[in-house]
Amino acid sequence: MIKLLLANKMRLKKNKLFWSGLFITVGYCLLLLLLNYIEMISHTGNSIIMVDWYLLAPFSALSFFCPIFCSMFIGTEYSDGTIRNRLIVGHTRKSIYLSNFFTVSFACVIIAIIASLVVTIFYVIFFGWNISNPMTFILYYFCGLLMLIAMSGLFSLIAMLISNKSSSLLVCIMICLSSFVLENIVKTWIFNGFDEGIFPKAKIFHSQFISELLYDVIPMGQCLQITGEMVFHPFRLPLYSLLFIIITLVCGIWFFEKKDLK
Repeated sequence: MIKLLLANKMRLKKNKLFWSGLFITVGYCLLLLLLNYIEMISHTGNSIIMVDWYLLAPFSALSFFCPIFCSMFIGTEYSDGTIRNRLIVGHTRKSIYLSNFFTVSFACVIIAIIASLVVTIFYVIFFGWNISNPMTFILYYFCGLLMLIAMSGLFSLIAMLISNKSSSLLVCIMICLSSFVLENIVKTWIFNGFDEGIFPKAKIFHSQFISELLYDVIPMGQCLQITGEMVFHPFRLPLYSLLFIIITLVCGIWFFEKKDLK
């Protein structure tokens, strides 16, 4: 497994998509920062957005980068015959699966951390230091990192089970977009509530419970909560993410063990 991780590390250093994702994420966060600075100096009295909002902004960009990167990074191993060669030299399917999961998770997490560090430096230059609640921010950031790992687990599962890189990319993007749309609908239900004139109270209770559960468990729902700094159950999110990671890993390894690699 260590040899596989080292080999993936070398691939990651040379991977153009990884570096593109890093620069785009950093650029996105700096653009938000610059827009707030321009607005502040052009309109007297405009409030300065707290630094924690900018530090959580990378999770928005990475939630769309993760499915693309997972499918392309792992799909390349299929197209180049790397997975077959690794099996031939004696690596187990489980170690191959885990090494790829750890690599894509590391890539997403390190991009988030680097983007946050860069944003912190520029924020201090433009605005000084201004954070609302340090302990709440730390909890949200920790939830965000686990959310990225949970996303990596889901899209690694898809990429490892679909050998064709183009098909894997398409499926990952479709799942990402559909979950984004679904979670926005669920968000609307939660914030707007349910019409008691149409639904019985018992049905409203169950609908709200299911809606909040979907909003908390699915990584895209967590992303919307964290980046919007409106987390309903902050101490539940890490538990849901860990559960999501375990389920995707167990299912992914089991299906990959059964997969017929031609």
